[in-house]
Amino acid sequence: MRLSIYATEVTDLLVLKKRNVLYRFVVWNDLHSRADLPGRPPWYPGANIRALWARDQVLKAPAERRPAFVLSAGDIIDGEIPDYNQDFRYVKETLLDPLPVPFLPCLGNHENGQGEGIEEKNKAYDAWFGPGWHNYVFRAGGLGFVVLDTSGGHRSPDGITEARNQFLERSLRFLKEEPIIVVSHTPLIAMREEEVLRQSFGFDSWKVQDERLLGIVESAADRVVAVICGHLHLSGIKEKAGIYHIMAAGTGGYPADLASVTVYEDRIEVTIDSLPAELQNPDANIHGRPRHPTDFTDSDHPDHESYLKGHPWERRILIPLKRSLPVSENLLEVYHETECGQWEKVLAFPLKDG
Repeated sequence: MRLSIYATEVTDLLVLKKRNVLYRFVVWNDLHSRADLPGRPPWYPGANIRALWARDQVLKAPAERRPAFVLSAGDIIDGEIPDYNQDFRYVKETLLDPLPVPFLPCLGNHENGQGEGIEEKNKAYDAWFGPGWHNYVFRAGGLGFVVLDTSGGHRSPDGITEARNQFLERSLRFLKEEPIIVVSHTPLIAMREEEVLRQSFGFDSWKVQDERLLGIVESAADRVVAVICGHLHLSGIKEKAGIYHIMAAGTGGYPADLASVTVYEDRIEVTIDSLPAELQNPDANIHGRPRHPTDFTDSDHPDHESYLKGHPWERRILIPLKRSLPVSENLLEVYHETECGQWEKVLAFPLKDG
């Protein structure tokens, strides 16, 4: 099923509304980096090399093309081993410290062993980022962002998922009238045909299982324009209830894809791009051979490559905004919730130089 507006089909829209670029940002998800220390088990082959490539694209970008910030959609480390601290140290020293722009984290299940809301499992993440970076909001050039910890996306409705839901409700009130992008490592909807996806992914977290979260997002569809997610190692863009769910496969596995976002006064352009062919490694595919005896497809994606990567029209889209963004707004401002409904600004950074 095609989306309502594709970048390849909107020449008339672009001619009609040519507006200035306000800023750009890139999304890093599912890098699955790991400190390569003796005695550690193997993980996604070539993951560290591809993560360094992503870093270098930011470092080498000319000033006029440099992203204003790097937004994570989770799983920047691979984890799944007893000592996560070494992985966070490696990522900080090699990927994050060299960045000339802010890095905005989002918790993925590999960063805390699916331990949303469990203090013991989050000690390593909190040691490197801080406890305030689980659920938080930020404003950037007139857009509002809500970053959610859905590392426990597999959880049935319980006290932990309800705390997440209530944070989202408070965040929507705090952001008032801005157009909003929600960031969640775990998708909120089925990004492929549901029954096929359950088999090819193989875990209960193929989407957030507490469906009240999606209900809250869709109840604010007049303001929420997109949900950025990851986790599945698949790429594609899917519209539901007027909201665009955007997922790049990330760089850790196969395919190796990353999303970039350009923000204009009146629209947002999202592009999912592939890493160079020499960095792609089909052995890192989790939706087909060698993990499964067969390569999965579904009714919308009749060949395996399109099942993994999406069709061309699922990899680039223009999202029109119902209200124009302020051209004069040049700040990235991050807010943490210190108490229920009480917000503190913890970071302010210019989106553009000058």
